[in-house]
Amino acid sequence: MDHDFIASIYEAAVIPELWKGGGLLDQLARRSHAHDGVLMGVSPDGDFRWIGNDSAVPKMKVYIAENWGSKNPYLLSEERTRRFSEPRFLMDTDIMTYEEMMASEYYQGFMRPHGCFWHAGTGITSPSGDIIKLSIHRSFEEGPLPRNVTASLTEIRPHLARAALLASRLKFEQIKSTVDAMEALGIWAGALKNGRLVVANQSFQRLIPSTMRDCRHRLVIDQKTADARWESLLEAGVTKYGGSFPIAAQEDQLAMVVHALPIAGAANDIFNAADLLLAITPLSKEATVDEGILAGLYDLTPAEASVAREIGLGKSVDEVARARAVSVGTIRTQLHSVFDKTGSKRQAELARLIFGLAKCGD
Repeated sequence: MDHDFIASIYEAAVIPELWKGGGLLDQLARRSHAHDGVLMGVSPDGDFRWIGNDSAVPKMKVYIAENWGSKNPYLLSEERTRRFSEPRFLMDTDIMTYEEMMASEYYQGFMRPHGCFWHAGTGITSPSGDIIKLSIHRSFEEGPLPRNVTASLTEIRPHLARAALLASRLKFEQIKSTVDAMEALGIWAGALKNGRLVVANQSFQRLIPSTMRDCRHRLVIDQKTADARWESLLEAGVTKYGGSFPIAAQEDQLAMVVHALPIAGAANDIFNAADLLLAITPLSKEATVDEGILAGLYDLTPAEASVAREIGLGKSVDEVARARAVSVGTIRTQLHSVFDKTGSKRQAELARLIFGLAKCGD
């Protein structure tokens, strides 16, 4: 066994960048008489990430852009998926017959034209439930990979599996350290992956289950208005763009603002432990309502944000109209627009909702 190569495997576990480019995946491919080396991760929710050597990168970009994953015969068959989960490397011809491969749209439409027809691979299941698939490929014209390739790869598979799992664990510890550090700053923080809670500091944990619940499909906010806002952020791609939403005050709980912060690089990180940070700030009763936050969170016009602020401070429609020297009808029109945008139905409900947008004194 090549001990220098084994050492490079564990080095890549600590420095994930060493898998890519001319690093570990490239070395693995060349040692196996192949050209392409790819590491793919698929979450239980279907989230897909990948890294590859320089040869594989342009091919994988086409794979993603043209959605060839939806036609992958290994992912579409439970039996084929199960075979690749065995603790060894398998060749494509161990799973499919040559005739099946030649008749497959996936092989003829993508694998053969892009020079990655023949391959060997293995699947590794991480503690989070993600399936990590490691594979090496070469062209149709070069013929099937030598049979001894799978034996050589299987011999080093335990090291590759440990390196992948270690890299994932190190990412988790980095995230855990981050949320723990935020505790000292008075920020209630939790890290999520695919909408589900991965780790949280003690202050965040105290909100469960009274304020939020970590359900099987995603983190759920107990307050319906806030949860609707949270769900809309998830659907809009919050892991890329971020966002904020308020949780209104309750009898036994101050209002709070939840800030969703994307974790840089998580979307392309095969070993990512989380893709989003939730940072929650509880708000003091003495705080004043900030019109800028109102406008930004709910897409209110400056006039609507100002009206919402006044209503939030307990003023009536008549009082707001008199103070602005406009008709009551104008204020009511603006208020109804605020209701539509915030999901509120009554002034009292709006007041409770926007109370959570008060700025804490610095």
